[in-house]
Amino acid sequence: MRKYKANYTEAFCNEQLKWFEERMDRLPASMEISASTRTSDLPLTVRSLMQTLRSNKPSVTFSGYMETLLKIKDRLQEEGMK
Repeated sequence: MRKYKANYTEAFCNEQLKWFEERMDRLPASMEISASTRTSDLPLTVRSLMQTLRSNKPSVTFSGYMETLLKIKDRLQEEGMK
């Protein structure tokens, strides 16, 4: 299990955004991200998170956005997306 990291680098952020950009056309329509979080439009959710992360410098303030994106990535990989 991945541990939450409040600090992330711009290089790490760019790496994660690239991972999603390469798979946007294969995202499911909806997803249960966690026991308490669900989205009925996963592509829109991912695009919104990516836009927020691109528009702001990496900081603890935006680490929650990165954490949500990483949770989505974890779930997608659990479901077989490479």
